[in-house]
Amino acid sequence: MESAGIREVKKSLSRYLRKVKMGETITITERGVPIARLTPIHGRIPDEAYEMVNEGLASWKGNRPGRGMPVSRKAAKGKSLAEMVSEDRR
Repeated sequence: MESAGIREVKKSLSRYLRKVKMGETITITERGVPIARLTPIHGRIPDEAYEMVNEGLASWKGNRPGRGMPVSRKAAKGKSLAEMVSEDRR
């Protein structure tokens, strides 16, 4: 499994996405600490998506769970997702 820092992934996102499409998993690090993982989906819903729903971090849009992808994240401590993204970009 390959790992790459945030800056490198941002700079070469297309290259990393091509690798993921070919079946590779990429671990994204921040100052050497793993923080995220890019994995291929291969036409199915990843187990992590179900875990997010079970933990209350995401909800399903419309149909029964399993027929779509989780689409909305619940806000932590009353913040909206837009506010959290805006803070992260500062």
